[in-house]
Amino acid sequence: MKEITLINTCWLKPFADYFGERGISLSPYCDSAQIELSQVNSGEGWITKHQLYLFLDSLAKGENMPEVGFVVGEIITPDCLGDLGKAMAQAETLGGVIRTFCELINRHVEGNECRLEEGDDGEIWFFNTKSQSPDPGRLIADHAGLMSMINLARLIGGREWYPSKACLQTPATSVYRKVEGLRTCELKFDQEAAGFSFPAQWLLRSTKTSMPQSVSAHRSDGLLQEGEPVAAKLELLLKEIIGVGGICPTIKLMSELCDTSARTLHRQLKSSGSSYQEILDRVRYQQACDELTGSEISIKELAYKLGYSGSNNFVRAFKRLSGTTPAHYRDQKGRVQEVGEMVK
Repeated sequence: MKEITLINTCWLKPFADYFGERGISLSPYCDSAQIELSQVNSGEGWITKHQLYLFLDSLAKGENMPEVGFVVGEIITPDCLGDLGKAMAQAETLGGVIRTFCELINRHVEGNECRLEEGDDGEIWFFNTKSQSPDPGRLIADHAGLMSMINLARLIGGREWYPSKACLQTPATSVYRKVEGLRTCELKFDQEAAGFSFPAQWLLRSTKTSMPQSVSAHRSDGLLQEGEPVAAKLELLLKEIIGVGGICPTIKLMSELCDTSARTLHRQLKSSGSSYQEILDRVRYQQACDELTGSEISIKELAYKLGYSGSNNFVRAFKRLSGTTPAHYRDQKGRVQEVGEMVK
């Protein structure tokens, strides 16, 4: 029997707030989707994806507002998202926020795959791929979902920031132009994923305007300190990047974050007796060990999280560095912990 995916109604509360301010009752749209109005108004409760799509479709049609996903999506900020928002609020950098978002969305919402990819011009793409659905309201949900993702980048770029490039899985529409800031955005439709691009350097920037000086805040431009060994700098940066949205950063990306060229970074690492691949492997291995002993994440999920193209590649890399498989490593560490608890 197929598991039914439930969606928290916190995603619908911004719609209740938007229309409530305009004196419009959502009661008929809740009735059509068999949702309690109190759940939508409070943002507390759970509904199925079908109910979500039905509600949004009837709302868009009933109010003659096909742009409602884009318009209301503007106010789906992290603090609107219940427990997900609270978890993201614990992160200190945009990379940390996106890491949390991807982990929780990918695990708890069926058919979602949030990830980061490097662009061609020093930017990062933040994607979310959803399984196809015949529900008409899926269009509205995807429009709102893209805006909620853009709002994460606005933690750094500010409320006036909009991406210059974006894409959607849904068919072409011009209604996004109802949001003034999107009118100049190069928005492509019928793509494999929904997403947008933002400057790569933003991943390392603080989302806490009043936070104390941290590893990232020490750097003059949010990146590097003077006088640190280049290998140590690179390892520090990789620890902040690896595990965020399944990205495996190339030396080209890391050289941009280090404010240098890939050739210069390669030469500096070589002169220090190291290499990019060696440091990358070490950081991924350390994170893999931490995850294997500190969580119940599956091998497949962990491979994806660390940026491997498949679980087989991850297993081979882990075995090359440790002499054993990830599953055997986890089993061994688990037995050691059990013995330690028995001794206590």
